[in-house]
Amino acid sequence: MKKVVVPRWIKSYASFILANWLFFTLMRLIFLFVFRAALVPQAYHELWKTFYLGAKFDARLACALAIPLGLYLTVCAFWKGARYIKKGVSALYGLLETAVLLVYFADFAHYAYISMRINYSIFKYSENPLISLQMAWETYPLVWAVLGLLLWGILAYFFVKKLCVRAFAQEESFRWKGKLGWFFIGLIATGALMFGQISQYPLRWSNAYHSTNNFICNLTLNPGMNLFDTARFAKNVSFDREKTQAYYDEVAKFLGVDNPDKETLNFMRTVPAKPKAQQKDYNVIVIFMESLAWNKTSMTNPDIDPTPFINALSKRSVLFNHFFTPTSATARAVFATVTSIPDVTSFKTSSRNPLIVDQHVIANALTDYEKYYFIGGSSSWGNIRGILEHNITDINMYEEGKFQNEHRNDVWGISDLDLFREADRILTEDQQKHKKPFFAFVQTAGYHRPYTIPKDNAGFQLKDIGEDLAHKRSFVSVAEYNSLRFSDHALQEFFKLAEKEPWWDNTLVVIFGDHGLSAPQSENMPRGYVEHNLINHQVPLILAGGAIKEPKVITRTASQVDVLPIIMGILGRPYFTRAIGRDVLGHNEYPQGALIYGWANEPHPIGFVEGEYFYNNKGGQEGLYKYAQDTYNEDISKKEPARFERMKKLALGLYETSQYLEYNNKKRDEQDD
Repeated sequence: MKKVVVPRWIKSYASFILANWLFFTLMRLIFLFVFRAALVPQAYHELWKTFYLGAKFDARLACALAIPLGLYLTVCAFWKGARYIKKGVSALYGLLETAVLLVYFADFAHYAYISMRINYSIFKYSENPLISLQMAWETYPLVWAVLGLLLWGILAYFFVKKLCVRAFAQEESFRWKGKLGWFFIGLIATGALMFGQISQYPLRWSNAYHSTNNFICNLTLNPGMNLFDTARFAKNVSFDREKTQAYYDEVAKFLGVDNPDKETLNFMRTVPAKPKAQQKDYNVIVIFMESLAWNKTSMTNPDIDPTPFINALSKRSVLFNHFFTPTSATARAVFATVTSIPDVTSFKTSSRNPLIVDQHVIANALTDYEKYYFIGGSSSWGNIRGILEHNITDINMYEEGKFQNEHRNDVWGISDLDLFREADRILTEDQQKHKKPFFAFVQTAGYHRPYTIPKDNAGFQLKDIGEDLAHKRSFVSVAEYNSLRFSDHALQEFFKLAEKEPWWDNTLVVIFGDHGLSAPQSENMPRGYVEHNLINHQVPLILAGGAIKEPKVITRTASQVDVLPIIMGILGRPYFTRAIGRDVLGHNEYPQGALIYGWANEPHPIGFVEGEYFYNNKGGQEGLYKYAQDTYNEDISKKEPARFERMKKLALGLYETSQYLEYNNKKRDEQDD
C-alpha cells in the first residue's frame, strides 16, 4: 500500500490553524480564571458544553484567519515566483494577529467594565474618541498593552515567515493534479470546521446561548466572531427613548402599569396569585400551527371545509375569533409569543439579533414545571435556539436528531404527524418519570411549501376542489389546500393520542396560527380584510383540552403577545412582567386592541385593531377605517376624532415601546424567578 505523504505547505497551513486554535482556547481559560467569581456552582456541569461549543467558534475564527495564508501557499505550490513575497505576507499576518489580540484585550476590558463580551456597538465609542481614549488611559494599563501588542505582532511575523519557509524547504515531487487534490482536501476540511456541526444549519451565534446563565454563555462566545455576528445589528439599533416617553402615558394606561414613571420608563406590572383554591397546576401545551390563517379555516370556508377538526374543536373550547398576530413571519411569532413583545424590528428578525437575546420570559415563574420545546426541524432556524435555551430555565429541546422515530419528510424536518406522535410519547414518558406538570411548546411546519404529504399519514385522503375554487377561497393551489387539511388531520391524531393519556384531564392546550397568509382573491372574506392586509394577521386562538369545561366565544380583540399572560391567568400563578402582553381573558377591564406591524412592506405600516376599527399609518399617511364594512376604504378619522387620536397614540406608542423593550427586557437575575 502506497504511503500517503502530506505536502509541507498543507502541514504549514494546518499548523497555523492549530496554533491559533490553541491560543484562542488558552484565552478562554484565562477569561474563566480572571472572571471566575461570576461562575456559580450550579453552572459547573455546563462547563464541558461551554468549552466544546467554544472550541467550535475558535476553530471558525482560526480558519477564517488562515484562508488568505492557505490561498497564498497554494499559489506558491504552483508558481515559485510567489514565494519571494513571503516577507510581505508575514508582515500582513503580523498586523492581523495584532488586531486579533487587540480584540481580546478590548474584550477583557469591556467585560470587566460592564460584564458583557465585546460586540460591534463598541465602535460607538469612536463618536467621542478623545473622551473614550482618556477613560481608557485612566482605567487600563495601556502602555503595557501596547508593548504586548508589538511583541505579539513581531512573534506572529516570524512564526508565519517560518511556516512559509518550511512549506517549501525541500521540493516535493507532486504533479499539478496531486497539488490540486490537496488544495481541495484543505478547502473541504476548512469548510467543515467553519460549518461547525453535522446539521442542516451551520454553527450559529445562538448555539452559544445554550444556558440561562449569562456567564456560561459569555464564556462560550469568541470575541472576534461576536464582533462579526453583531455588526449588522449594532448598525440598526432602532429604539427611540424620547418617542417612547412621548407615548408613555397612553401605553402605561393600556398595559395597566403599577407605578407609572415616564422618566424611568417603568412598564413593570406585578400580577399576584389567585387565592389558593383557584390556582391550577394544569399541564400546558402551546401549539404554533404554521400559517393557520383565519381566512383559510373552515370557520370562513365552510363549504370546502379545510380544517374540519379545528372547526369542531373550537365549538367545544374557548375560541378567540378576533385574534391577531403583530407581524406575519414565523420567527417573529416565536419571539412575540415567548417574550410577550411584538417583533417590530425592520431588520431581519429579533430572534436573529444577538444584542437582544437576553429576555425575561414569564413562563419561568412556573418553577415547578418541566418545560419542553418540540420542532420537527432545527431550532437553529431563525436562531430561535438562543431565545429559547437562554431564556427559559431548564428547557428540554427536541429537534432533528433527537427523536426516537425520525422519518425526514422534507426541508422542514419530520412531518407534523410524527412531531405530534413524538411529543405525546415524550410528554407521557417524562411525566411518569418526573411526576411534575409540564409546559410544552410544539411548533409545526408542514403547512408550508413544498406542501409534502408523508407516506405515513394515518389514513389521510387528498381532495380536489379545483384550482379556480382554491384561488377564490384564499389558497394559492389545491396542493396548499390539502397541506392545510393534513395539518388539521395531524392535530386531530394528536388529540386522539393525548385524550388516552393519564395527564389529559388536567391539561390545557393552546392552539393558534403563527401568522396569517396573503391571498389576493379571498372571496370568503370581507374585502376590507384584503385591502388593509389584515388577513396576514388574523388567526384563531383556541383554548382546549381537559382543563376547559365551558365552551365560549371571545369576541374582544386580542394579540399573540397575550398568549402567555392568558395562560398564567388560567393557572392563577403570580408573575411579573414589563412586556406588552396582558391577560385579556381574566381581566375585562383591560382595553382591547392589537398592534399591527407590516415589516415586509415599504414604508412599514403601523396599525392598531380595536373591534371593528382599524387605525393604519403608512409612512405618515394615516386613517381610521371600519375594515369589515362595505365602506372599508372610507377614512372616518374626522367623524370620530377622539377615537382616531387614541388609537393613533396606541399604535405608535406600542410600536415605539416594543422597540424599546426589545433592548430593555433583560432577565432580572440568572433564574429570573
